[in-house]
Amino acid sequence: MTSTKSKTPTKKTRGSSAGPPPLRDSAAEAVAHFLSTLDGETCSDLYDMVLHQVEEPLLRAVMDYTQQNQSHASAMLGLNRGTLRKKLRQYGLLTEPAPAKRKRGARPADKPRQQRPSKRRT
Repeated sequence: MTSTKSKTPTKKTRGSSAGPPPLRDSAAEAVAHFLSTLDGETCSDLYDMVLHQVEEPLLRAVMDYTQQNQSHASAMLGLNRGTLRKKLRQYGLLTEPAPAKRKRGARPADKPRQQRPSKRRT
């Protein structure tokens, strides 16, 4: 006996991919779960809380993807590079270079050079 099954490939449905669910669905599920745990308690600043929860991993992932290139990351995110730097600093993700060592005999920036009295020719 031969099998009557069709040998045509089956079309993948939207939700059957091996990857994670769409971000929108994950966010909706997480927010619904959070609200269900409130158990009648009041909540304030939910919008800011959600943004902070999502923003840090987004920034971390984009910076890793762009190999810490802030110009590429800001273009990807649609942010001004200064805004990106502010947000990276806010979440402790900005790797600042070590301050340059002073050259021997160089004056600190907070001590301006004193002017010498001018020599008058007589």
